[in-house]
Amino acid sequence: MANLTDKFELKQNGFIYEATEPTSAAMAMLPQNRTLLVADLTETPPAKPQLTYELETVEAVFEHFKPTAKVEFADESGASINETLKFNSVGDFGKKPLIEQSELLSTLDDKQREHESFSRKLQSNKILQKVLSDPAKKTAYVTMLQALIQELEDAGVK
Repeated sequence: MANLTDKFELKQNGFIYEATEPTSAAMAMLPQNRTLLVADLTETPPAKPQLTYELETVEAVFEHFKPTAKVEFADESGASINETLKFNSVGDFGKKPLIEQSELLSTLDDKQREHESFSRKLQSNKILQKVLSDPAKKTAYVTMLQALIQELEDAGVK
């Protein structure tokens, strides 16, 4: 086993790479049998940087560091909502896993899907399109919908 505390040994074994070309070309020259993972995996940096050599898989890195991120969202009214997102794999950084972890994002995603569904129905409903194209009929339709909403609210339906 190489002495991994010696800079020369680290460089010789492919753990240190000194680029002599622009970054994009240098990244392409990294050894093909190495994976470079550069990320803040914790919110607070350790008092002393920690070299961890026994982590050989991405899963082991996530298990060891247990990365989380405290995120501040703004809701529809502009109020601040703080949530903590946890990451157990690279896949957790995707849209769907992030939405599943966040109550606010889940609510917004549900609303977006409802709006898209309503839009598709509106585009395919020729009778409703005719009603909405006539200003007088549109006003009557909106008034009827507002009365229906008020009736539902009075009945305690959300």
